[in-house]
Amino acid sequence: MSVYQVPHPAPPPTTDQGVLSVALTTEGPASVVEVRGELDMDTVGLLVDFTTTVLAGLPPPVLVLDLSGVSFFGAAGITALLTVRRQAAARGCALVIRKPSRITVTILNLVGLRDEFITE
Repeated sequence: MSVYQVPHPAPPPTTDQGVLSVALTTEGPASVVEVRGELDMDTVGLLVDFTTTVLAGLPPPVLVLDLSGVSFFGAAGITALLTVRRQAAARGCALVIRKPSRITVTILNLVGLRDEFITE
């Protein structure tokens, strides 16, 4: 497996805001943001700010949000995903949602956005 470093002003490798933590890794040309915890109106700012920083400068060609560790996903989480997708698209970066947790899939299904974000 080869490693390709995408230069961009990276946030700290991990950030924790109580019940939500995000961590940045790379896989080939992709930047992977691992999200763990509750994604609600008190915590979505952390995710949006973190991904905004990842996309600053020279953005990666692919931004992967690993949502396997999301334990709560509310309306604010939907707004955050739409915001991140809009920011990524504006920078010419593809957004991929990886391994969304069961609650994330359930909520995206309820609001009719599952096919917008999940292609598995």
